[in-house]
Amino acid sequence: MGILEKIYDRSPIFIQNLMVTISGYQKNRSRYGKIYYRYLHFLKDFDKLDLEDKFEYQNKELISFIRYVYENSKFYKNLYKGIDIESIKCVGDLKKLPIVDKEMIRANINDINTISHKGAIEGHTGGTTGKSLVVLMTPEDFMKRMASLDHFKSRVGFENLKMKRATFNGKHIVPPKQNKKIFWRYNAACKQMIYSSFHITEENMKYYVNSLNKYKPESIDGFFTSICDVASYIERHNIKLEFQPIAIFPTSETLTKSGRELLERVFKSKVYNQYASSEGAPFVTECEKQVLHIELDSGVFEHFEKGNDEVLITSFTTHGTPLIRYRIGDSMTFDEKSKTCDCGVRSSIIKEIQGRKLDFLYTVDGAKINAGNIANLFKNMPNALVRAQVIQNKIDEINILLEVDKRLYKAEYDNLLKDEFLHKFGDKTRIVIEHLDEISREKSGKFRLIKNNIN
Repeated sequence: MGILEKIYDRSPIFIQNLMVTISGYQKNRSRYGKIYYRYLHFLKDFDKLDLEDKFEYQNKELISFIRYVYENSKFYKNLYKGIDIESIKCVGDLKKLPIVDKEMIRANINDINTISHKGAIEGHTGGTTGKSLVVLMTPEDFMKRMASLDHFKSRVGFENLKMKRATFNGKHIVPPKQNKKIFWRYNAACKQMIYSSFHITEENMKYYVNSLNKYKPESIDGFFTSICDVASYIERHNIKLEFQPIAIFPTSETLTKSGRELLERVFKSKVYNQYASSEGAPFVTECEKQVLHIELDSGVFEHFEKGNDEVLITSFTTHGTPLIRYRIGDSMTFDEKSKTCDCGVRSSIIKEIQGRKLDFLYTVDGAKINAGNIANLFKNMPNALVRAQVIQNKIDEINILLEVDKRLYKAEYDNLLKDEFLHKFGDKTRIVIEHLDEISREKSGKFRLIKNNIN
């Protein structure tokens, strides 16, 4: 624990709010400089371009990026030995280059990096996959990424820094020995109320809801499952909300259809999905018509192999730790047909973001049941389920952990849930249900619906 964290933990809450705000102003300097505003203006003009013009820009950026990496990264220079880099003229030529994966990046990180840690902005990955990476971003790339994120939000009516937002994340804001039921801190630098994802329990939920009603945020963002937990509590207790956000922007976790429906039903606001990563993946964002668009200015998505929805990413905002044909471990379904979206923005379309490649369970026969289908197995449960987690350690056994509202939950609901799972997985699968007072979260503060521990 650093000295600032010790001071923070021992300070009264109003001082902690001040420290959070000061930290916010310091971060603003690295996020919202001239390059940020210049790129924000560029993105507004880029939206108006025809699709062919956007593809032409993407190809030019790709050529420039690959040449930069070849000249500045020892790892990629060796990796591309014998390959004519000048022959890479368009996205289709990327297949001439080898694929890299997370283990290759981790093992060769010093030779991959093109910049030093001094002056770089660090991105930390690893969370649910177990492989930790520290990637470096140039200040220019970081500002461009912030501009891309804020441009996405502005398309649907939310203006960052001008409007109030509520954020559910894994930041350390609540000291371990705090007794007061105040699980949020205010970052005045961004008009942002930050809510701890580590303290969202049935007992504490009413304090979160009261705070939201008092603060009245114009957007809600952060961990999808944390926001869903709050929404579920509001619905189960029939609580009247005193605000209606412009939009909800979940991050870091794969959205489920049932979760989206819950949020839109409770908050009476549209949910807008997005895809990026702490490594620096290109952006996929959802428009006002709730169609997923690839942001062609930010990079390239390819499928790993034919018939496999796992993607490779090449990101134009990773000059510090370059990612070219990087096997990130996520899956998407592309819309192969070229079409113009009713929102007016022309781009390649994504049908579905399926998320992490381990966000599925196996049947005994080896078939994969993905996260969306798993989430649907809970949708017919009576309104007494607080949170659930599904764990698979054996091919023929599934463990279901449940947090329930003990006032409403009945013993026969277990049988209802078992029947749902057996109908999907077959009677050769053993279903074990366990009730817990609290299901633990990851160290990052995220909550995982699925834990697939089968190699």
